Amino acid sequence: MQSLTGKLTVAAMAAIFSLTTVQASAKDARTIAADMNAIAGPMSKAWQDCVGSGHAGLLLRKENQDQMRLVHDETGFKYIRFHGIFTDYTDAYREIDGRPYYNFDRVNQVYREVLKAGFKPMIEVSFMPKDLASTDQTIFYWQGNVSPPKDWAKWSGFITAFVQNLEANFGREEVESWRFEIWNEPNLDGFWVDADQQGYFRLYESTVKAIRGVNPALKVGGPATAGAGWVPEFIAYAEANDLPVDFIATHSYGVAGGFLDEKGQGDNKLVPDRDAVIGDIRKVRGEIEASPRPGLPLYITEWSTSYNPRDPIHDAYLSAPFILNKLKGTEKDAQSMSYWVYSDLFEEPGPPPTPFHGGFGLVNREGIRKSAFFAYKYLNALGSQELRNSDAESWLTREGDNFVGLIWNYTIPDQNESNRPYFTKIHPAAQLAPIELNLSSLEPGSYRLRVYRTGYKANDPYTRYMEWGRPEKLTPEQIAVLQDLTRDAPELDRNVRVGADGSLRRDIPLRTNDVLLVRIEKIAR
Repeated sequence: MQSLTGKLTVAAMAAIFSLTTVQASAKDARTIAADMNAIAGPMSKAWQDCVGSGHAGLLLRKENQDQMRLVHDETGFKYIRFHGIFTDYTDAYREIDGRPYYNFDRVNQVYREVLKAGFKPMIEVSFMPKDLASTDQTIFYWQGNVSPPKDWAKWSGFITAFVQNLEANFGREEVESWRFEIWNEPNLDGFWVDADQQGYFRLYESTVKAIRGVNPALKVGGPATAGAGWVPEFIAYAEANDLPVDFIATHSYGVAGGFLDEKGQGDNKLVPDRDAVIGDIRKVRGEIEASPRPGLPLYITEWSTSYNPRDPIHDAYLSAPFILNKLKGTEKDAQSMSYWVYSDLFEEPGPPPTPFHGGFGLVNREGIRKSAFFAYKYLNALGSQELRNSDAESWLTREGDNFVGLIWNYTIPDQNESNRPYFTKIHPAAQLAPIELNLSSLEPGSYRLRVYRTGYKANDPYTRYMEWGRPEKLTPEQIAVLQDLTRDAPELDRNVRVGADGSLRRDIPLRTNDVLLVRIEKIAR
């Protein structure tokens, strides 16, 4: 059943490819041209720098570890960031009769799993250990405490011991390649009591002094704010108090509304602006350059279509071109774009309730790759050298004699309702004019041409899930069907010949919100 489904899908797409190619002359094609000798420079890797996860304890579970390795191996993400390394689950700090006791066994186990999967830690220093907290205010199903410390000297001593433990267990040189981001979204009172800016600045000062007191080479940064907030004030405070800042961290999402919906009970609407998220990042880059510390790296340590953990836009095929639109628009301003998150095995509002529930992940709870996943898989397939290219919705690259291009269409939906009702309906794509791909300066010879597609009913498990009536559980047979639908088989795979003039022209069909990966690889003699 599975292989037949896959064969029919590939055959149908090949037929569409052939038909559209024949009819292309009757349409106004979108022309994308590149000279293989016109190198613009190295391909940007800001997208690959980091990816998010849930809370630290999740990484001690086998199913999360399996998905973490899958995502790393197919996308190449380098760092991983998650909340709550100091929650009750890791049991790192306790007091008995007012005396602190440290236990970093589970903390170290988390980081061992991160390293084993091929990642490095982007340490979010959070949340407050329960016995050290000044209030009992918590956030999320797993109850991360968001209070300042009741005793600043004890907090400083705890952070010193934490860093000393990391270097003792993982090596000084290894830990120097990690990063320490102080807290998470302190400008929201859900994450930091009263969203007290001066209180956060004191937390930053105390924490980075403790970290750097162990090793002055360790990398520290903040303010880790929601909505690109507090950056000028944060830099000004660091400058006035002679505090180290190795990077600026902040967050941005693509929906209108507030900045926090920890239980996923609200609803939001996609911002109908191509510069959503992009505008926030450009603003922050401008603030950094106008500050006393221009040139600081900008790390977007959370971003996505939506900050709501139950927003069906995360499951929709629209997410793939949305991701590429934002990465293309920010490649010159941000040095890291950490997508939130890699897996639907995620528990902020509680355990994932259904196979597709609008979770943040690139992969659903059953391990099925969502459409968004393929945006990153295709980025990882690009060559190391970017070619000069005037098309705004593509990256064209070279690797040796080979060409790899990533081409997409991002069409903002005409959405007259919020995300939850809109993205729980099926939205077929509309046919667009084809892509006319013109390449020059190829080495003459034989090449293998392959075209991959993600879009409506192409690497699109969510549409099939909706066609099934959105079941609360998937049968093993249904899981197998969805895994087969997301095998990412090429819709076109054939050999082509490049003549003495070194040129190659092909027409490729395109629909709204399609993402295409085109590979043209020299066949060795």
